[in-house]
Amino acid sequence: MSRFRQLAAWTCVVPLIGAMSVGSSAMASTPVLAWDGAKRLGVHCLVDPDQLPARRKLQAALCERVRTLAAKGAPIPVVILPPGDPGLIAADTAVLLFHANVQPGGDGHGSLLIFSLRAFRATAAPSELFGAAPRAVPPPWSGGSPQFDAALNAALAETLPWRTPRIP
Repeated sequence: MSRFRQLAAWTCVVPLIGAMSVGSSAMASTPVLAWDGAKRLGVHCLVDPDQLPARRKLQAALCERVRTLAAKGAPIPVVILPPGDPGLIAADTAVLLFHANVQPGGDGHGSLLIFSLRAFRATAAPSELFGAAPRAVPPPWSGGSPQFDAALNAALAETLPWRTPRIP
């Protein structure tokens, strides 16, 4: 290859490498469209299975804990939205979906609460394929425990823009 062609090849490659390195940090700081123009955050919770004793009590306690921790540092009000609430599809509301399942323990092991979080906005184009990674902790029957709070805070940091560490 001639010296001229080598120089021409490098002049094409160097800008591409630079664009790739800049593009990755720009993508990491781009907010999900669900948050654009949101004036409040609704928390909507579902705990399964239906036949779980005291399921509604656990669901209410966990939903309140999610609301409390999500509200830390929030620039918008954070409220609980029960099933059927019109706020679930309101144009100015982003919804944090908390879905949990209590798995019974076997072989003498205790139960596990497996949960996931995902942001949803009825009026936004779908821009997020996956939410925070699912977490598993012992069920906090009273609505809170250090293990549950740590797992929930980690999931919130992956989901809420005001809880996400800033990339310099």
